Amino acid sequence: MDPITLGILALVALTVMLMSGIRIAFATAITGFIGLWVLRGYVPAASLASTIPQGHLSAYTLLVLPLFIMMGFFAFYAGITRDLYWAARQWVGHLPGGLAIATIFGSAGFAAASGASTASAAVMGRIALPELKKYGYDDKVSTGCVAAGGTLATMIPPSVLMVIYGFIAEESIGALLLAGILPGLLEAFSYSLMLVIRFKINPELGPPIKGITWADRFKSIKGVWGMVVLVILVMGTIYTGIATPTEAAAVGALGALLLALPGLNFKKFRDSMVETARSTAMIFAIVAGVLIFVHFLGFTGMPAAVSESILSIDAHPTVVLIAILAMYLVLGMFLDGIGMLLLTVPIILPTIKELGIDPIVFGVLVVRMVEIGLITPPVGLNVYILKGVAPGVKMGDMFKGCGWFVFVDLINVAILIAFPAIILLIPNTMIN
Repeated sequence: MDPITLGILALVALTVMLMSGIRIAFATAITGFIGLWVLRGYVPAASLASTIPQGHLSAYTLLVLPLFIMMGFFAFYAGITRDLYWAARQWVGHLPGGLAIATIFGSAGFAAASGASTASAAVMGRIALPELKKYGYDDKVSTGCVAAGGTLATMIPPSVLMVIYGFIAEESIGALLLAGILPGLLEAFSYSLMLVIRFKINPELGPPIKGITWADRFKSIKGVWGMVVLVILVMGTIYTGIATPTEAAAVGALGALLLALPGLNFKKFRDSMVETARSTAMIFAIVAGVLIFVHFLGFTGMPAAVSESILSIDAHPTVVLIAILAMYLVLGMFLDGIGMLLLTVPIILPTIKELGIDPIVFGVLVVRMVEIGLITPPVGLNVYILKGVAPGVKMGDMFKGCGWFVFVDLINVAILIAFPAIILLIPNTMIN
C-alpha cells in the first residue's frame, strides 16, 4: 500500500476512534503503532513505540509543565484568586457591567499563576458566580464571562499550551511565554470594552455596584502583592535572562508555596501534589501517544506532501495563514487543545516556515484558536467544566453567553494577523 494512502486511512481511523469516545492518548498510540507495524514490521514498530516517548518525555524542558501546574495549585490555596477578584471588584465594580468586568480581570490575574484554562474556569466559577447571582446578573452573561475568562490562562503566561507548542516546534519556550503577554492583555481589555458597551445598551443585564469608596479600593491592593511577586519571580527572571523557563517555574512554585504556607495544612498540600501528578500524567500520556502517531506520519511522507500541496496554491501567505487558522477553528470544536497541537503542528509548521511566517507568531495565533475551541460547541471544555459549578444554568445558555466573546476573539485574531509586532514586541527585547 502507498504510504500516503496508509497515512490517510490512519487519520480516518483515528477520527472514528476519537468520535467513539476513546481517549486521545490511547487512540493515537494504537493507530500509530499499527501504522508503524504495517510500514516497518512488528519489531521495528515495537522498538520505536517504546523508545520515542521515553526519549522525548525525558527532555529537561518539559519539567516546566509540572512546576507551572504545581504553582497554580499553591497560588489557589494561598487565596490569590479570591484576593485578585475582590481587588478587581473594588476598582471596576462601579462601571456598567462592573462585576462581569471584575470576573475578566480576576481571571486574567489568576491566569498569571495557572497555565490551565479549565482550572481557571472552575476556580473563578466558584468565586464569581455566587457574587454575580447575588446582584442579579443575567445567567448567560455570568457564565460566558467565567468560561471566556478561563481561556486567558492559555495565553497569559505561564501557559501549558505555549510550552507544548514550543516543545513541538523546537522554539524558545521563554520567548513564547513572553509573546503571550500583550495578546493576553489585549484579550482581557477587549472583553471588558465589549461588556461595557453591552451593559450601556442594556442595563437590565446587571447593575453596577454602588457605595465603593476610595478607601475600599486602596485597601484591596494589599491582596494583589502576592500575584505581583509571582509574576516578577517567573516572567521577570525569564525576561532578564536570569533563569531559564524551567528554573523560573521552580522558583515560582517555591514562591507560591511560601505564600500559601499560612493557610496550608497537610491535606491541602497532599491534594496539590496529587492533582499536579494527575494533571502531569494526563498531559504526558497524550504527548506519548501522539508522538508515536506523528512519527508514523513522518514515515508516510504526509507532512512533506501537505506542505507541497499548500505551497502550490497561488495565494498570498496571509490568505493561506487565515485558511489554516480557520481549520483550527473547526478542529477546536471537536478536539482537545493539547492533542490538536501535537497532531497538527508537526504537519503544518514546515509550511508556515516556507511561507516566511514567524513560528512564534504562528504559535500565539494557534493557541488563540485553541482558546476559542474551549468555549464553542459541541466540545467546549470550559463550558462543560462550568456546568458542574452552575448546574442550574442550561448548557445552551452558557454557549450563547460565550458567543459575544468568540466574536471579540475573532476580531483580536484579525488584529494580531495585521500587526504581528504586538506578539513579538516583548520577546524581541528579552535578554538572552
